[in-house]
Amino acid sequence: MSKLRHTAILNAVGLIVLLIGIGSAGLIYWSGQKPPAPETTTGEWKDGSLSLTESKTATRNIELFGGKLEVLMVQWQERLQRPTAIAIITSAISTLIALGCFLAAHLLTEKPLFTKPLAKTKVVWSRQVRRKSL
Repeated sequence: MSKLRHTAILNAVGLIVLLIGIGSAGLIYWSGQKPPAPETTTGEWKDGSLSLTESKTATRNIELFGGKLEVLMVQWQERLQRPTAIAIITSAISTLIALGCFLAAHLLTEKPLFTKPLAKTKVVWSRQVRRKSL
């Protein structure tokens, strides 16, 4: 296959990955935006949405058995399970993969940065001067 065909394939793959990634991130975000459950007569939530770190006794037990780092890890885990965080991570990963495909396609079509061998040139004040052979 020619370089132009490889470039077209890489650009198409990058575009597909970008569209699927952004679309799935939007779908994840949209599906996670549900209204909270109503309160019961006792003031508790029906869906049991009290997280592990919102209870002082649970936080103290976690800190007692695992230390402050364990409390931090549990908080991060709860934050990363939110639909907003998952959507951001999904869109960021798909964007990075798509940018990698676009960069690879661009590098296939461009000339190399160094056309002369580096051993025979010397850079002096941002201009190249050839060494005189002895």
